[in-house]
Amino acid sequence: MLCKALHKIGRKAFLFAGSHQAAEMTAAMYSLMATCKKNGVDEQQWLTDVFETIQSHKHKDLYQLLPNNWIKYRNG
Repeated sequence: MLCKALHKIGRKAFLFAGSHQAAEMTAAMYSLMATCKKNGVDEQQWLTDVFETIQSHKHKDLYQLLPNNWIKYRNG
């Protein structure tokens, strides 16, 4: 249900994104926000934490910042 609603909202947003690349980036953000909701993660809290910690993460550990892994790894 949520994905259908996001798809309807996104469809119009993608038309006015300005470029194909901007539309892809918007779609990626919609996908991440939907993953947060699916996993019971507060989107704003997740995004704030990711922006604050992404530079200190090793490249091989970036999967820990994905919404479905974030709760498990954020305190470790």
